[in-house]
Amino acid sequence: MSRNATRHSPPSTPALPPSPFPTDDPILQRIGGTPMIPYPGVEDGRLLCKMESENPTRSMKDRIAMGILSEALHEHAYDTVVEASSGNTAGAVALVANRLGADCILTCPEGTSPDKIGYMKAFGAEVHTCPDVDSDHPEHYRAVAQRLADEHDAFLVDQYHNLSNPGAHYRWTGREIWAQAGAEMTHLVSAMGTGGLLSGCARRVKEEARAAGRKVTVVGVDAKHSNISTAFRGDDPVPYDTCVEGLGKGGALPTMWFDYIDTMRDVPDDRAFAQARTAAQEHGMPIGPSAGAALSVAEAITTAQPEARVVTIICDGGEQYFDTLFGV
Repeated sequence: MSRNATRHSPPSTPALPPSPFPTDDPILQRIGGTPMIPYPGVEDGRLLCKMESENPTRSMKDRIAMGILSEALHEHAYDTVVEASSGNTAGAVALVANRLGADCILTCPEGTSPDKIGYMKAFGAEVHTCPDVDSDHPEHYRAVAQRLADEHDAFLVDQYHNLSNPGAHYRWTGREIWAQAGAEMTHLVSAMGTGGLLSGCARRVKEEARAAGRKVTVVGVDAKHSNISTAFRGDDPVPYDTCVEGLGKGGALPTMWFDYIDTMRDVPDDRAFAQARTAAQEHGMPIGPSAGAALSVAEAITTAQPEARVVTIICDGGEQYFDTLFGV
C-alpha cells in the first residue's frame, strides 16, 4: 500500500431513487445514478464526493440536458434543438439530442476548449464558433443561438434562464444525494455557474432534512472575482475575472435559488487549480477546476469542524482540462 493510501471499509450502496426521466435508450440510461465515494485526502470518510463525473459526457450537465430535452421534445414536435455554451452543457445537449433523434446546433465563443468542441462534433452537432464580444453584441454566442433558434423554428435550451435546469436537480440529483448521505450529512458544498446544480439539490436536501428534524448547511462556491457571491450578499458587483471554466457569473440568474443556500465562499483561481491537481496527482481523482474549488472549501470545513460530515459535488471530470491543469 502506498504511503498516501488510507484503508476504508467499502461504503454501503443504498438503493437510489429512479430517474424522473425514464428511457429505454441504453446510452441515456447511463445518465444519473452516480456513486458517492469518500475523498481519500480526508480520513474517516468525513468528506464524501458525489461523482457527477461518472455521467456519459463526464459532467452533471447530462442530467439537465436529459431533463429539459426529453420533456420539450415529448411535449412539442421540435426537429432541432439549439444551445449556447462554452462548456459541458454543449456536449451533453449534443449527446441527448443525438439519442432522441433531433438535430443539434450549438454556438460557442472563440477560445472554447478543443476537447469540448470535440464532444459537440462527436455526437453530430453543428457548431458555430462566435467572436469573443460583449454580451450585448449581436454576434455574441448567446445572441447567435437565439437567432438560429428563430430561423430553424427550433427549441432553445437556454440553461441560464430555464427553470428546468435547477428543477432537474431537485427532482433527480438532490434525491440521490439524500438517499446516499442524508442520514449523516451536515454540509452540502458545490461550485456555482448557472447555479442550477446547487439550487435544485439544496432545495431537495433542505426539504428532506426539515422533514427528518435535522439541519444541513448549504455552501455555494464562487470564483474570487465573480458576482454570484456579491448578488447573494447584496454587495456591489466587482469586475468579473476568472479562468476557471464553469465557475462564477457576472451576476445573479433565475436559476440561482438563493433562498436554499446558507452561505457563499469565494475561491481564487490558483487555489481551484491546485486542488484539482492534488486530487489527481495524490489521490487518483481527475476532476475539473470548478470541482477543485468546491473540494477545497469542503476540505476546509472538515478541518475546521471535526464533527462535520460533508458532501461535495464533483460536477465534472478533469479529462477536458488537461491542457490548463497539466500543460499538455
